[in-house]
Order: sequence, then structure tokens, then C-alpha cells
Amino acid sequence: MAAEKAFDLVIFDYDGTLSDTRRAIAHCLERALTQQRGVAPSAAQITAVVAEGLSLQETCLRLDRDLAGHSAALNEIVVTYRTLYRREGEALIEVFAGVGEALQELHAAGITSIVVSNKGIEAVRRSLDSCGLSDLVDCVFADEPGIPRKPDPALLTDHVQPKYPKIDRRRMMMVGDTEIDIQFANAAEITCCWAAYGFGDKERCRALEPAHVIERIEDLPAIILRGDRR
Repeated sequence: MAAEKAFDLVIFDYDGTLSDTRRAIAHCLERALTQQRGVAPSAAQITAVVAEGLSLQETCLRLDRDLAGHSAALNEIVVTYRTLYRREGEALIEVFAGVGEALQELHAAGITSIVVSNKGIEAVRRSLDSCGLSDLVDCVFADEPGIPRKPDPALLTDHVQPKYPKIDRRRMMMVGDTEIDIQFANAAEITCCWAAYGFGDKERCRALEPAHVIERIEDLPAIILRGDRR
């Protein structure tokens, strides 16, 4: 008998939800900021800011307040970071255990899976390719000109929904690990599943009261296919 689907489209965050990119991000931020600014924040500061799920530009501004109003310097850091990420960081990425199997189970059940990230789109696509996940992801929306960033609900209303017009937002679920992901789901009025195993601050994420919580990705198909509450 076919599985009873509770949702038809699942929107996945990337960093901290599908892949553990903490080492890659921290390494490249430290190298880029040291190279361009002469000094880098501590590992603890980087970890705390990465947990917020911000875009690369916003992350750099949070780590170095003196960059505010200096767009040229900020752009230099972003370019340096992305070069380092491709050359050195991507080798440090690890897919969370069970991600491939979970995506395969959703794919086999006819669920549409997409990735929505504040990370640069080329980095997301390369990571999905190298991790063997591209065939299980139907579409990627990430940081590029013209695409709003989470938590802006226009990302869903102006980009995701027009691509999937037959799927009601009540049949959509956001799966992410940070406050930004939960805020995006709330603003877009779709169901949220918090990936508690990821990077997000536990206390602040729980305070936003996501509808579902998973401690490992293997628990997700039961929610998507049968509507189990966690």
C-alpha cells in the first residue's frame, strides 16, 4: 500500500541540515579575514555567528563591525572566502549520516525535495554534486542576484511557489537547523521541522516553537510520509 503523505514538497536548508560544513566555513572565514584584515575572530566567535544561519556578507559584518559602510573591503573578503572555500573548504565537508537514505526514501515516495540556502548557489550545487545528492534534489534556490534571502517570505512566494504552482503551501515543510530557517517558515506560513542536530542555538530555536523537531535526519521520513509529530 502506498505511503500516506503528509507533505508534497520539502524545503531543505543546506549548511547544518544536509551537510556538516562547520570545519569548512570556520577554516575559510579565519583564512579570509586574516588575509584581508590582518586578524581573525576566535573560533568561538565564528561558531556563534555561523549558528545564526546568516548570508556570507552578513556573517562577515557580524564578525568585523568595522566593515560596515566599507563595501569594497567586504567584497574583497567575500571573493577571498569563496576562492578558499572552493580550493580548501569543500574537502572538509561531511554529509550528515543518513541524509542520502532519507532523501532517497522521500524521492521514492514522490516527494519533491528542494534546497533553499543563504549560501552561494555555486557552492551549494558543487557540494550536492560531490556528495552524490544532486539527483535527489529537484531544485536549488540560494544566494545569487535577484533571489531574496531567508527569512524573507518572498523567497517562497516569488520563487518557490511559482515553480511549483500546484502545491499548496499547507503541503510544504521547511527543514532547517537555525533560527533563520524557523523564522522563514513562520513568515512564509509553512510547517517547520527543526533539525536539532545542526548548528542552531538550541534555546533560541526551541523558543520559536517549530511544529516538529528531529534529532537525526533518519527521523524525517516518518513525519513527511505519515505525519508523525516529534
